[in-house]
Amino acid sequence: MLKLFASIFRKPTAVMLARLELEEAQRSLLQAKSAAEYARRLSEYHQDRLRRLTAFLKAAHTEKNSK
Repeated sequence: MLKLFASIFRKPTAVMLARLELEEAQRSLLQAKSAAEYARRLSEYHQDRLRRLTAFLKAAHTEKNSK
């Protein structure tokens, strides 16, 4: 019990700190990849939306002029 209590207040070793920093870097990379995927999909959505609206307006303009 005393060892457990002492280990809580012991200064972490360089290896322990490096391991913690590596884990944090892995989490950060995963978050960045998720954000990049979200941004790519959002961009694709807006591109599809622009194509759809452009086609709609072109068809509406063509229909209006043919009457």
